[in-house]
Amino acid sequence: MEGGRWPVSVVLRPPADTDLIHRLDEITAEAAALAGPDHWQTGQAGSAHLTVRALETYRSEVECTEPVIRRYQSAMHRAAAQTGPAQIEVTGLTVTAGTVMACAVALDDQADLFLDRLAFELGPDAWFELPHGRRDIWYLNLLHFTTDIPDPQPLIDWVDKHRNTPLGAVTINTADLVRFHHCPTPPRPLMRPEILHQAVLRG
Repeated sequence: MEGGRWPVSVVLRPPADTDLIHRLDEITAEAAALAGPDHWQTGQAGSAHLTVRALETYRSEVECTEPVIRRYQSAMHRAAAQTGPAQIEVTGLTVTAGTVMACAVALDDQADLFLDRLAFELGPDAWFELPHGRRDIWYLNLLHFTTDIPDPQPLIDWVDKHRNTPLGAVTINTADLVRFHHCPTPPRPLMRPEILHQAVLRG
């Protein structure tokens, strides 16, 4: 919906075809089976990501040639030039009112460094998240709830069982500027990220 969630964002995505990506994909499918149909399977392969910063509200039309998109790209490159590859470990699951989440921890200081450098380099273009303060946790959303769950207890019990289940660690070498497309097709509906630009973490 225009002006809503799922805006142009900067994200860190675990590399494709890694053990972590396959494990996240599997556990997302398990969560979806317990929650019921139609919920968005954000943690599936090709979608799983850690959000560094949302940059604006959602809009359906986004062009890479827009001045603001160009500014986002430039800020990403300046921040990435001062940041090395980020090591991330996924340590278990939790559930909120809106999502099933995989909790992550940074194994070095590079993810947090990139987050802070990006905010600085964006300058006035960092406006969207300013009222919420600095992000202080890392996570990947696996399942976004789109409707009520008739019997939530089995899902809650399953998440509790996996609250301290390590899912793997990766080194992330790039940051991506993405926008999202709603793909409602069963059996695995999602908001699909489209990469608008990529910056190598090479500091």
